[in-house]
Amino acid sequence: MRQLLIIHTLSRDGRHAETGRLRSYRTYMVSTYGISLLYTSPECTSLSALGLFTRPIVESAMPRYTQGHSAHTTATHQRRTVEGEAAFLLPHIKPSDYILDLGCGPGTITSGFVKYVPQGRVVGVDNSAAVLQKARSMASEAGISQDVLTFSECDILQTLPYEDNTFDIVFSSQVFGHMVPPDQPRAAMLEMRRVVKRGGIVASRDAAFQHFYPERLELDRLWVGNMNRVIYRGAPAEDAPGKNMLAIFRQAGFDVDGGKVEIGASSTVHSGSDQRAWLAARAAGQLKEGDPFRQSWLDAGVSKSEIDETLQAIRQWSETEDAWFAAFQCEMLGWK
Repeated sequence: MRQLLIIHTLSRDGRHAETGRLRSYRTYMVSTYGISLLYTSPECTSLSALGLFTRPIVESAMPRYTQGHSAHTTATHQRRTVEGEAAFLLPHIKPSDYILDLGCGPGTITSGFVKYVPQGRVVGVDNSAAVLQKARSMASEAGISQDVLTFSECDILQTLPYEDNTFDIVFSSQVFGHMVPPDQPRAAMLEMRRVVKRGGIVASRDAAFQHFYPERLELDRLWVGNMNRVIYRGAPAEDAPGKNMLAIFRQAGFDVDGGKVEIGASSTVHSGSDQRAWLAARAAGQLKEGDPFRQSWLDAGVSKSEIDETLQAIRQWSETEDAWFAAFQCEMLGWK
C-alpha cells in the first residue's frame, strides 16, 4: 500500500479546502487533525474526488480518557489480566509473535502477553505519560526485560508511529467504548488494520451492555446512563461502539462475509459482598470532589444532585444481599 500525507487547510466553515491535485494511487492515507482516514479510489486524481470537501472535521479528533487516571480509576485497570481480557485471543498467539496492545493503561494485560511470546516482543501504547510510567515501573518490578516489552506514548487517533504491516497481532481491551461514534471508532480501526501484517489478527474486547440488579435502585440510569452521557457526548446509546464492532470491522475493510472476522461474547460479573464493597468504594473515590472522573460528569451536564443520588444508590446496592452487576463483552477477531 502506498501512502501520501496531505497537508491541507480549512475553509471558514470548518470544512476541508483543496490543496492541489494528486497522482492516482490506489489508497490514500489522509491525516486530519490527528485522525488517519483511509480512502480507496482506483481513479482518484484530486482531493475533491475523494469527497473530502463535503465532510466536516470530526468534532474531537483526539479523545482523552474522560475518566482520568486517578488511583481510584486505575485500580480497575490494574485488576485486568491477559487471561481475563484476551482469553479468546490466546489460542491464536504464536511464540514468535510481535504484539501491539493499544490503550494499555498500567500494562497488566500487556505484561501478561510476554509469557505467550517467548521468542517474540510486546509493545504497549497509551496517550497518558503518567499511566505509562506506572506500567514501566510494574514491568520492571516483575523483572520483565525491555528487550521483550516496551511502552510508548501515542494516540490511536493519530497516525501510529509504526510502518504498515508491522505487527502479528494488534489488540485492544475496553478502548473503543471510550470513543465517540461513528468517526472515532472507524478511524481507530483503520489505523489498527494498517499496522497489522497481512494474515495477522486485530482483536478487541469492549462492553456492549451493562446492567445492575436490582433495577429499583436505578443504577442502569444513574451509572450506565450517565457514563454514556460523558463518553458519547450526545450520540445515541444504540450507536455505542461495543454494540457495533462487527460493522466497525467491516467499514475498516475486513472481509466479514468471507469468514475473516469472528465475533464472540463473554461477561464480566461483580457479585458477593466483597466485590460489591470494592466496586462501591471505587465509585465513591471516583465521584469525590477533585477527582477527574467526577469533573467529567459535571462537564457532561450531570448535576451535583444526580451525582449524590448515584453515590447513595451505589451504597445501597453494595449493601443489598444478592445484588450483582454484569457487563456483556463483545470479543472480536479479524484477519487482515
